[in-house]
Amino acid sequence: MEKINGQRYVFVDFEMQPVDHKEHPDEWSIARHEIIEFGAVMLDEDLKEVDQFQSYVKPRYSVEIQETVEAMTGITAETVKDAADFETVLGDFINWCASPGTEYAVYAWSGADKGQLTHEIALKQIKKTDELDYMLSHWFDYQKLFTRAIGRRLAVSLDKAVEACGMDFEGQMHDALWDARNTSRLFRLTSDKKNFRKLAPRIKHVLDSKEHFTASLGDLVNLKGFDLPKE
Repeated sequence: MEKINGQRYVFVDFEMQPVDHKEHPDEWSIARHEIIEFGAVMLDEDLKEVDQFQSYVKPRYSVEIQETVEAMTGITAETVKDAADFETVLGDFINWCASPGTEYAVYAWSGADKGQLTHEIALKQIKKTDELDYMLSHWFDYQKLFTRAIGRRLAVSLDKAVEACGMDFEGQMHDALWDARNTSRLFRLTSDKKNFRKLAPRIKHVLDSKEHFTASLGDLVNLKGFDLPKE
């Protein structure tokens, strides 16, 4: 989580649709989901957001979007009907990541996104390239890094992590772009190592507490003297 001169920081999130294992058992054995939305934001070396990427993806192994997915994400069959396919969007995303012409690292909240990506690459027989290999080799599970930074073993959801840090979740949860942007906000917070060392024990206390997160959160996490990240 150290800043590197000239480097860009990409925060990405995927929304997914299950593959119908009855209709496509062979495909399901390789990848149990298909990505239906890419969302990402890019930060510069000063951790300022400089660009964003958002694209829906047309699934190959389903026409309808499952009700639970639609209810959670707001993505419908109509939304993805005319969207580009996975290979096209993945290529666009890789090119976008590399477009500043500098080194970059990719962060996602949990290892599930990279796992999905690698399985779907295998399922759809996407040709490996140096650019794709670079992206995958510079990909980090930020949920794990955040959990380690606060000295906690158990994973935590993105919205609870944001709330425990004394911030409001911006935008709509389970919207790929907003999830990516909120992950970047946590990254800014943890990158200020001096201040974050003071805050980390209090964040852990909030997350370990059995109390529900309420308006009294500010009493549990005393942010006095701590500068929240400027966005």
